[in-house]
Amino acid sequence: MPHRSALAVALIALAAAGAAWAEVGVTDGPKGVVVNPRNGKAYAAFPDLGVVKIVGRDGGVTTLATGANVKSLTLNPKTGQVYAMNRGPGTISVIDPVSDLVTATLPAGRGSLTALNPATGRLYVSASTGTDPSVIDLATGQSTVIHAGTEGNALSVNVRANKIYFVGYEDDFLTIVDGATHRPTRLKVPGAHQWESALSERTGMLYVPSPNDNDLTVIDTARDTVSTIGTGEVPMAVAVNEATNRVYVVNYGSSDVTVIDGAAHRAIATIPVGLWPQQIAINARTNTVYVVNTHADSVSVIDGKTNRVKATVPTGRGPWALAVAAADDRVYVANRLSDQVTVIDGRTNRATAR
Repeated sequence: MPHRSALAVALIALAAAGAAWAEVGVTDGPKGVVVNPRNGKAYAAFPDLGVVKIVGRDGGVTTLATGANVKSLTLNPKTGQVYAMNRGPGTISVIDPVSDLVTATLPAGRGSLTALNPATGRLYVSASTGTDPSVIDLATGQSTVIHAGTEGNALSVNVRANKIYFVGYEDDFLTIVDGATHRPTRLKVPGAHQWESALSERTGMLYVPSPNDNDLTVIDTARDTVSTIGTGEVPMAVAVNEATNRVYVVNYGSSDVTVIDGAAHRAIATIPVGLWPQQIAINARTNTVYVVNTHADSVSVIDGKTNRVKATVPTGRGPWALAVAAADDRVYVANRLSDQVTVIDGRTNRATAR
């Protein structure tokens, strides 16, 4: 089967790159960098160090110890707090936006990724393989297990509908959890080995890359209907430009990006990028797409209007996660193997190490 062989080839190549690279490669959808648009601070996780580096708008850096294997960061847009999932001790560090200190530690068991519904004040925690996810009421600190029957490697929150979407690594179904009752339902989906999902708040479409099948699974969350769109080899990350309704799929195996017209429901372009790209972020204000080329130590800068790479920016070693500060037109990249944050000026595409 050619689809499965493409995945196998990519994973074999990852293993051949050496143990250090394997630490950076395909495990789950990393949420390793977030930006607070109010104060301009960027937060970058460094799992091997057990720290979060906080880069201020002025370029100053604060290094904050949180916990071993800190890998998932979630910003609360209402309070400015950042929740850092420490997978080693199974805790969540709550980082204050003013003091840059950990002001509380929440229990998270075998937690993996986090996502927030800011309207309800509930933080959802996906679990490691073989365990159920949970939800934390941030007002009380109480944690409740959601008996979903899946760990949820891919995790998205629909704020308007108050629904949470989980997809486990070996699942051939989407688990939909009602945010009010915590009751799960299932929707059959194709594929397996999903690492990430992205929800369009504008259209209600949920996008899930399926690396085994070289497809993007599209779920209409209002109608619970499922369809697929072909991509490149081993798609593993996806992002939506809400302003243009364009969907960008990062293809790890073929080292390119598939551009999809969200309205027409079809692929309209394929853009070659660097070796083994892993993550993506979009500045909707400038219609610019940024792709982390993990094994090329660079970021590809794509013009969303022309669907062409307009710059390739060198980073540190092992870039694995990134986020955009749209108002400042900056991009922050976490480099796992050189323990630095690369800051890219979106106007000049010049980079500095922090």
